[in-house]
This record gives sequence, structure tokens and C-alpha cells, in this order.
Amino acid sequence: MRIDFPHKHRATAKPLVLALAAALGIGASLPAQAESEIEALKRELAEQRALIQRLLAQQESQDKAVTRIEQKVASAPAAAPASSMPGLPKGLSIYGILDGGVERITNIQDGVKTGSLTRVPGITGTIASRLGFRFSKAITPDVNAIATLETGFNLDSGTLGQGGRLFGRQLFAGLETPYGTFSIGRQYSMLIYAMDADLLGPNIYALGSLDAYLPNARYDNSLAWRGAFGKVSLGATYSLARDTSGGAPASGTCAGESAAADSNSCRGWSAMLKYTDEGFGISAAIDEQRGGKGATAYFFNGAAPIAFANSSDSDRRIHLGAHMKIGSGGKVGIGWLGRDLETAGTDVSSDAYFVEGAWNFGGKWTLDGGYHRITNDDQDRDAELYVLRGFYFVDKDFSPYAQIARINNSSKAQYAASVGAGIAPPAGGSQTAAMVGIRYRF
Repeated sequence: MRIDFPHKHRATAKPLVLALAAALGIGASLPAQAESEIEALKRELAEQRALIQRLLAQQESQDKAVTRIEQKVASAPAAAPASSMPGLPKGLSIYGILDGGVERITNIQDGVKTGSLTRVPGITGTIASRLGFRFSKAITPDVNAIATLETGFNLDSGTLGQGGRLFGRQLFAGLETPYGTFSIGRQYSMLIYAMDADLLGPNIYALGSLDAYLPNARYDNSLAWRGAFGKVSLGATYSLARDTSGGAPASGTCAGESAAADSNSCRGWSAMLKYTDEGFGISAAIDEQRGGKGATAYFFNGAAPIAFANSSDSDRRIHLGAHMKIGSGGKVGIGWLGRDLETAGTDVSSDAYFVEGAWNFGGKWTLDGGYHRITNDDQDRDAELYVLRGFYFVDKDFSPYAQIARINNSSKAQYAASVGAGIAPPAGGSQTAAMVGIRYRF
């Protein structure tokens, strides 16, 4: 069909047709352009989604790798505790202490002369060196089998202490029950467990300078029981033969357990009772030894040893003490130790008193010390001992220290400030001892 415009309209019709054609072309192209932009957005979203999935997969892979490394580190033998090391029974722990230093002692009697001594003491510094093995195994939910083997040695030479015993400090086995711990072997006297007020303990300058039995109070062939019931602790030890190899000062070797001897020969027993609260505690203990063939008793003051050969002879120590915390870092302890030796030939008594204090500064420094006095009217020998000691704790296990002591004797007394043979001052002489050392626990 043909449309014929009039002549006068032909000039305007051509532009109109062109405009209509352009409009139709644009209209046709709009849907195509919009569709292309949507597809591009879809592609971009798909690519971002794929990228995110790849990143998540990489992160998951890294997390799994870190977990595998952590598991390997946790199970590595070098990092495992002693109880889980291959070849060692479960429940076995190993521990020890190395403690020693250099000491200077003045006014030592050496024959007819006096002099000073510089040495590395073998017996102790602030606490005796040792190596121990402790074992515990559950038998029932309420009962554990236990054992302790602890050897003491002299740090200066590596020789064994306690009379040369392999496990001279402790060697026992037993059971832990809800009714207390029952054990058998070589064990501490209950006197040791009761002396919480003695803050210096087995230090080289301490109450043990006036009575060397205290840091060595152990029994061979002994049965023991200890129990804690709330804030109250009780204990008792009985020995059939208290010292078979020697090494316990004051009363000598006493083997006992002989069919030909009196059944009470060389026996010993001890008991303790204490109450401990968060801020204070009180305690009492008794330790009694019986005499036997070849035994002697000694008071460490220069007087001659006393024969202690009969089973009816007794050497008894009684202790009373109390301690209390002061503020956040302080503690003070006071106590009395009475000793009564009764033999067929003579009776001798002594009384020792002490006041000790300790203060910790910021967790790194500790300063402690004390005043100690012993009186012995029967032998007319008295003494006073002053001690001052300081620790710096590099960490909880390693600590250098320095300490000094001064002892003043009455006219006949020869108590020494330090411990060991051949270091006593002349009768009535004073003595100063000082030591610098290190203590390492593991």
C-alpha cells in the first residue's frame, strides 16, 4: 500500500519519518543495554563469591595446620612432665634442691690457737641439698599408694649425707586414706612437722646451731601416721631401732633390734598436734629416744659427751610454738624447745627460746632473721644467737642470698654459729659467720 502525501507535506514528512525511525531504534536498543549491565553485575558477584570461598578455604587450611603443630608440640617428649615421660610410671615425680655458697667464720679454736676459716660448707646453706622421687597411685577412689625416696648429699664434694645412706633423708612407703597417711621406713620425727614457728628452719645459722639434732630428726625402722582434719593436724611415729648407721647428731648410732638386748633398747617415738588457721597457728610436739649399747648424748656446747647406753635412759625434747601473719607479706614466729636427758649417771636439761620474723617485699625480696637463746644450768653453758638473712628471687625456683650470724657464749660455753665439726670458738668466745650463696629448686 502506498501513501502519497500531498506535495506540500513532503518536505516535513521526511524528517518525521527519520525521527520515528530513530525513536524505534533507540527503543529497541534499551532492553539489550540493560540486560548487558545486569549480566556484568552477575559476573562480578560470582567472581567475588568465588574469591571469598577461596579465602575461606585457605584460612581453614591454615587453621588445621596450626592445630596439627600445637598437637605435636603438646605431645613432644621434651615438653612432657616427668610423670608422662616414656619409661617412667604414671604418678612418679622427681624433685630436688641445690643450695650452697661461700662462708667465712671467725674466732675458731684450733688447738691452742684461734683463727678464721673460709669454706664451702657441705651440709647446708639455707636448706640441705637433695634429690627425691615421689610416687602416688590410686588404689580405690579414697585410697592412694605412696612412696618417697630422698637422698641427701654434700654440695661441696658430692658425698652422701646422713651417715652415708643412699636415701638418708627419707625412704618410706604407705597408704593415704581418709583417716590419715600410714607409712613405714626411714622417716621424719613429728618434731619436724610441728615446728612451723621456726621460720629459719634448717638454715646453717638457726636454732640448729644450738641443737644440731633438730634438722636431723629422723627415725630408721619406723611406723608413722599423720592426719589432717580441718584445721587440726595430728601425727605419731614409733621406731624399733632409731639410728642403725649413725649420722643423727646428739645421741649417736643406736641399732637395736637385737634378741640379746633389752627390747626397749634404741627405740624412739614422737607425736605432734597443731592447729593452723589462715592467719596464725599453734603447735606442740614431743620426741623421745631411748639409749642403747655404745650410744652417747651431746649438747653441742663444749661439754663432754654423756654415756647413753641403757634402754632405761631417755632423751626427751618438747616443743611449743606459735606463728602469725602480719599484713600482706609479714610473718612472726615464737617458740620454746625444752630438752631433758635422763641417764643412769647424770641428768641434764636445757631450754631454748626463739623469736623469728620474715617479710617479703614485692614478691622479689625477702628479709628474715631471729633471736635465739639457750640456757643449760646443769652444765653452766648458755648462749645467744642473732641471725639476719636476705633473698632475691629471680623466679620462684632460683634465688641468691646473703646472711650473717653472731653468737655470744657464756664463760664455759662453746656453741658455734655455724654447723659442722671443728668450728667451735674457744670457751666463752663470741663468733661471727657470714655466707653468700644460691638456692635452686627443681
